[in-house]
Order: sequence, then structure tokens, then C-alpha cells
Amino acid sequence: MSNLKHYIELTKPRIGLLVIITAYLGYYIGLRNIDSYMIQSAEWVILLHLLLGMFLSCSGACAFNHYFERSIDAKMNRTKNRPLPLGLIKPMHAYLFGMFLFLFSTFYLYFFINSTAAVLSCLTYITYLFVYTPLKQITTLNTLFGSIPGAIPPVAGWVAATGNIESPAWILFGVLVCWQIPHFLAIAIIYSEDYSRGGLKMLPSVYPDNKLTHAHILFFTIALTFVSLGLYVIKYAGIVYAIGAVFLGVLFMYYSVRMIKDSSIQNAKRLFYYSIAYLPILIFLIILS
Repeated sequence: MSNLKHYIELTKPRIGLLVIITAYLGYYIGLRNIDSYMIQSAEWVILLHLLLGMFLSCSGACAFNHYFERSIDAKMNRTKNRPLPLGLIKPMHAYLFGMFLFLFSTFYLYFFINSTAAVLSCLTYITYLFVYTPLKQITTLNTLFGSIPGAIPPVAGWVAATGNIESPAWILFGVLVCWQIPHFLAIAIIYSEDYSRGGLKMLPSVYPDNKLTHAHILFFTIALTFVSLGLYVIKYAGIVYAIGAVFLGVLFMYYSVRMIKDSSIQNAKRLFYYSIAYLPILIFLIILS
């Protein structure tokens, strides 16, 4: 039972939860786009296959991430108690676990959803493990590249519902890309010393004056507000959604500006916690609309 707990920790279940929520969002609005309302049992079956496949895919990518960054994790306070640095799981076992989840989830999505969903799952692995992960030790641009795999799940959900990719799916992709930047940069400010200890090139660690960090946060917070309004512009969501999205965006900008004026850990945490609240509220507004 103890060993099972450690393997579950490799999968980072909280990230998996975010993946299935955003995948569901893409699936739901994809169905609405083709005038379907999830009243047929076959649509619920596809949804269950989608959520399981995407969750397993994310779990495999996270397990690989533990494997690839085990030496880095051992240097940082926030990660040194993970299973691999503590020697609770052998590295090769973690690698085989990740490989099994990767292969199983890819074929699962291929057979039960479609080939495009399977390709998107593979693209997530490629960008997360072979672009974002190595770039964390090379350039501060890693956060920008890292936002790509995190924004793919709603596109996969849309594809599961419609079989193709259209403008609403790209808008959801853009929303998640823009949301992740201030969210993760707030984390980077909170743990800047820890990231430096691990040799990771995060903006607050490389540039302690935080000017570049602030510029990224402010730009992507403003961009998030405008991109989120894209659903209203293309007449996919109504005025209630538009008003709510603007209100949420203005609050996001408020917390961003507040942190820019005073880059304290406390203000970074306020921005981080608001970013956590922002996404589910926006998702609720989209579904309500």
C-alpha cells in the first residue's frame, strides 16, 4: 500500500484533475457546437473514455518528469521529499511506469476516441518532456514553451466531440497559455531561491530585480482578458459571459499590478491563489453561457 502511494505521487494527481476539467470543457462546448447537449448515452461513454485517457496520459508525462528531474528535485526543498530523491522508487521502475502509461493512454485514445486525440496526447509528451523540461536548465523562455502542453487538453476534448479543430478550441488553447504564465511565474517568485538551488533558469531566479518577470505577468494577464473575450467576439458566448470575463480579467490585473508594486512573497501568493480561483470560475461562465 505504501509503494502504491509513492507511484500515485509520481502521477501528480492535481495536475491530472486540471487536465480532465479542461478536457471536459473542450468536449462540452464541442458538442454544443454541433447542437448536441450530452443527452445521448454514447456521448457520455466517449466522455468517460476521453477523461480516463487524458488522465492516464498526463500521469505518464508526470512520471517521466519525476524520472528526468530526479537529480534536480534532490537539490530543492520543495521537491527533495519526492519518491525518487528519497529512493522510495527505483529510477528504472519510474521510467517503466511512465512508459506503460504513455503507451497505454496513446493506444486507448486512438481506439476509443480518434487518431487526432492520440496525436495530441503524443504532442503533449513531446513538448513537455523534450522541449519544456530541458529548457528549464537553459533559458528563462522555458515558461512560455511549458504553457503549450498544458493548453492541449481542451483541444483534445473538442476533437473528441467534433473530430476536427475549430476557432473556439484555439481560443481555449490561448486562454490556458496566457493563464499559465502569471500562474507559474507567481510560483517562481515564491520559490526563486529553491529554483536557483536546483539550477533552473526561471525569470525571478535569473533576474532578481523582477522587472522582466513583471513585464511577462502584466502582458499575459492583459492578453488573457482579451483572448477570453474571443468566445464572445465569435458569438460563441453571450454578454453575461463577456461581462464576467472582463470582471475576472480586471481582478487578475489588479493582483498583478499589486504584486508589481511590491514583489513580496505575500503578494505573489495572492496572485497565485487568485489564478487558481480564476480558471474554474471562467470555465463555469463558459458552460453557463
